[in-house]
Amino acid sequence: MGLRDEKSLPTNIHYHLDHLTVVQDEFGDRIRIGDGDEVEAVLHPVAPGAEDFYDFLLADSITLTLQGVPEAIRVYEVLVRPKDPDLPGFIGSVFLDRATRAIVRMSFTFTPVSYVDSYLDHIQISLENGLWNGRYWLPYRQQLEIRREVPWLDIPAGSVIKGWFEVRDYEINPTLPEMLFRGPTVTALPEEARRAFPFEDSLHAHLDTEGLLPPPEMEEIRSMALELAGQRYLSGLRKLRLHLPKPLISSGLRYNRAEGLFLGGGFSYGIHPSLSLAAHGGFAFGRERPAGQATFTGGEKAPLTGISAFLNQPRDLEPSPAISGALNTLSALTRHQDYQDIFFSTGVRAFHEWKSEGGGSLALLTRWEDHRTARDVASSDPLKPQFRPVLGAEKGLWRSVEARAIPATSRTGLPLRARGLLGDFEGRTFGRLAGGVDFQRRWLTRGMDFQGSLNAGTLFGDPPRQALFLLGGRETVPGYPFRTQVGDRYWLLRAQGGRDLMAPWLNLRVFGAAGGTGYGGKPLPEPWPQDPKGSFLLSAGFGLGLGWDILHLDLARGLREGGEWELIFSVNHAFWAWL
Repeated sequence: MGLRDEKSLPTNIHYHLDHLTVVQDEFGDRIRIGDGDEVEAVLHPVAPGAEDFYDFLLADSITLTLQGVPEAIRVYEVLVRPKDPDLPGFIGSVFLDRATRAIVRMSFTFTPVSYVDSYLDHIQISLENGLWNGRYWLPYRQQLEIRREVPWLDIPAGSVIKGWFEVRDYEINPTLPEMLFRGPTVTALPEEARRAFPFEDSLHAHLDTEGLLPPPEMEEIRSMALELAGQRYLSGLRKLRLHLPKPLISSGLRYNRAEGLFLGGGFSYGIHPSLSLAAHGGFAFGRERPAGQATFTGGEKAPLTGISAFLNQPRDLEPSPAISGALNTLSALTRHQDYQDIFFSTGVRAFHEWKSEGGGSLALLTRWEDHRTARDVASSDPLKPQFRPVLGAEKGLWRSVEARAIPATSRTGLPLRARGLLGDFEGRTFGRLAGGVDFQRRWLTRGMDFQGSLNAGTLFGDPPRQALFLLGGRETVPGYPFRTQVGDRYWLLRAQGGRDLMAPWLNLRVFGAAGGTGYGGKPLPEPWPQDPKGSFLLSAGFGLGLGWDILHLDLARGLREGGEWELIFSVNHAFWAWL
């Protein structure tokens, strides 16, 4: 009766029919997904012969009291897993009406061998039924999540299909036309009529509120399935894959004044469902030094817990990167403009993160690192243009414990971030408190968006130079010389709005930024800023978003003393992890 679709990025994805329609019979005796291209003929846990194929565990019982139903309904939760995990099978739970044996709910995934497509990481499904006329358990809410990745390449990129259905306003036992069961599986009105259907919400309503993160139901299915699987993998991907960490391109190929040309590569290996390894290494030809990193995590069961050892890893100064890695390489090679101030770190770090059902998180990070300053290894020829001097870090041993928190909710409804660090550098104790708040609103059907952020931080004690905050220029307050303000405390306010002019090719953007620093520490050596007291900066500008808002071309003007015009070419932050 109704149909609408929109592409926000170029894609050639074609959806199978069963991704777009409600499952009416709990999949029948054999579960088939993607017309058999994704899952083919997995035995249903209540099909004939299932008791010989699956192990069942009565996990819980629930009593439902429903309006209009005179007697309470007893529902059993039964956990299901195949006796032989090396065969295609169902892993999850089935809720059954004790009196009628009807299925009330199913939440499940599959054993890895069930996946026909080698690109599949996992498929997770939740089917919920509602009781009609006190007798019929019929589809009420259904959710589907399918994730794909490149089977031989471990990179921070994949594709996700999310489907959700809500079914209501049933007509029980209507008169059916004779041709209903002789015609096609799905019938539709003419396209003009379908597109005129009065939908209740915008096309992007669920995406605006949920984003691309898995909803709680999918997280619960994953957690339950991992527990049921025991010491078995659930991912359909290969255990051994080529690996490039974030940022993807720059970890394999980059160029800057502190390393010269760097080439690298790596691999990841699933040692055990509770232990995986990601290794990466390379060589900086300008510096003539190797670099590498090995990270062990808790595998599928605890991917947010791990320990990492590294050698000569480049680190940039605070408070945030000024440019994506690939674009910095291009800028350094073509314009002799390097927007990074690198120092090198060798050591060990351990990390663990807890996540709450409401979307909040708490992460702990401990670091033991030997820091070494960098020098310009790319400006040896005086006849060629010279790079900006490197802001040198202090040499020494850094030891710290850091906590990062994102509350699940806030009274303002704005996502908050907070960080606290206690550390020691060569016997000097120091600490850091930092935090921020973000606001983002998109009206995709109108082609409009607005986003803003407020960040601040302060240091106390006797911190090393590499812990200080730098402002000025791109990604902080544009329209001023790059990184010409430094302090042991800072604040930064940024806001921008955009509107599509010729979607998806052209988007008009307007923006503003303000920020300032304060400094009460020891005098800083050259080439660090020699007037660290600074003053607050203010700028505004406008720009264009090109090609699905991927590329940005902005013109900014500093509005206070020292301000100047600045033309900035950048890439949407959503793609920085790839670049």
